[in-house]
Amino acid sequence: MFRQASSREWRIVIASALEQMDIASWELNLDTGELWWSENAGPLFGRPRGFVPAGFAEADKMFASEDQRPRDLDLVIEKVSEGPVEVERRALLPDGSIRWTYHRYFLMNDGDGRPQRLAGMMTDIDERKRREIEDDLLIEASHVLGRSLELEKTLDATAQLLVPSVADWCVIHLSDEGSLEGVAIAHVDPEKVRWARKMQEEYPPEMDAPYGPAHVIRTGEPELYSEIPDEVLVASARGDERRLELLRSVGYRSALVVPLRSGDSVIGAMTLVTSESNRRFDQNSLEFAERLGGQMAVFIDNARLHTKLLDAWKGQSEAIETLQKGLTPDPLPELASVAFAAHYEIGGEEKVGGDWYNAFLLPSGLVAMVIGDVVGRGVPAVTTMTEYRNALRVLLVEGYGPGEAISRLNSYATWRSPDGAGFATASCLLYDPDKSLLTWASAGHPPTMLRSATGVERLDHRSDPPIGVKSDHSFAEFSRQLSGGQTLVLYTDGLIEHRKENIDVSIDRLATELAKAPSAPEGAVKHLLSRLPSYPSKDDVAILVAQFE
Repeated sequence: MFRQASSREWRIVIASALEQMDIASWELNLDTGELWWSENAGPLFGRPRGFVPAGFAEADKMFASEDQRPRDLDLVIEKVSEGPVEVERRALLPDGSIRWTYHRYFLMNDGDGRPQRLAGMMTDIDERKRREIEDDLLIEASHVLGRSLELEKTLDATAQLLVPSVADWCVIHLSDEGSLEGVAIAHVDPEKVRWARKMQEEYPPEMDAPYGPAHVIRTGEPELYSEIPDEVLVASARGDERRLELLRSVGYRSALVVPLRSGDSVIGAMTLVTSESNRRFDQNSLEFAERLGGQMAVFIDNARLHTKLLDAWKGQSEAIETLQKGLTPDPLPELASVAFAAHYEIGGEEKVGGDWYNAFLLPSGLVAMVIGDVVGRGVPAVTTMTEYRNALRVLLVEGYGPGEAISRLNSYATWRSPDGAGFATASCLLYDPDKSLLTWASAGHPPTMLRSATGVERLDHRSDPPIGVKSDHSFAEFSRQLSGGQTLVLYTDGLIEHRKENIDVSIDRLATELAKAPSAPEGAVKHLLSRLPSYPSKDDVAILVAQFE
């Protein structure tokens, strides 16, 4: 004969099954106050397997103080009696760090319908939740950074975003001709900000410091201190006992410093510190800060460039032309898998334009190729072009594909210029040398041309709108296999447009001349420029040719 399993045995069986799905469970006997936790619940809170809190109130203390705590058990029961309740809470681990957890509460009644047990399931959602929060912060930061090109005001607003949600302190330093300037300091307490500024005036940053922003700017390497050792404070004090006493009095707990990079140069550093919150930074915190630092660096470049352009525009046309030349892409990469050649020329008399091209090797090993054309001319066009060029580069380095990268840039562009002042066309391509696979997306740009042994063709592309037209548009992505010897031609409309001529006729003429062009990229560029009747053009002209080995 089989005996009926007890409720305790069923509880263990169910808990064992839930553990296979990384879900912990618990029960509270409402008559006796006895709390039961499954074996795997303890590690969720940084405790050993089999750990059980002394009761419901003690268990509730294991969550961050900022969270809404259901301390009143009767209120919890009343709420859950209406149906299961789902919440996301931050568990406080013994080392001071926090972990996001998901909880589902429900009631179990006795035969008379009276609440007998409060039960729940819980699981680790830390990675997903942190990514959501970080993505939201990065989006909000991009909005703040895009609102204005006033350097210090905008960096200060960005620092404020991070306090106290990410850190208790945020400090941004910029490097300028061998010196270090603290341009933004943020803390929830204005008095502490004033104190920090006074400290900065009394003890200005030293470029040879062994730790902190100066060291990060010198080396280009980030620093992460999950727990700030006293030796760091001692080294920072540089033998000044009063300064050391002040540093210790703040109660710094954890810190990280990331470089702000512009190309191969480090132009500044962002420092995040925790103190009163007692939180600890980890590798995930560092990765988030580095992503935000990338956005800041793009903004700083744009703001500084904007200032230079405005200064130059005041009657200094030669200086503006020099700046435009400085905006030309980085040297084309020398790769075994792809050979490049390119040409860029400003049309008209203003000496500044909005066309650009770019080709670079990504950390993943993929090869990126981008070309674009901002509507308009003069300083506004070149400023917008610089923002878009840098933003696309950052998005591709972050690992987004061509379609998603253009979609995200488009969302920013429509928010940045709701009146349509930021319209641009662009094509974005990624080439995987290991798979010989080309992936691309286009935003209202003339089609990329592909020359093979069998002839010249236009790469497939949907009639997607230009960047900055529809805020919620999702840009299509295409891909195809390539073979050795094939050649791609990316170009802006200044190369092909001919007055009173249909654009398709102009593109067909380009295809005809490309079929006749030399196989080497450099020769192909020269041939196209010499044979197309639209060149030289009153419009800007950009052309990028890539030949695959």
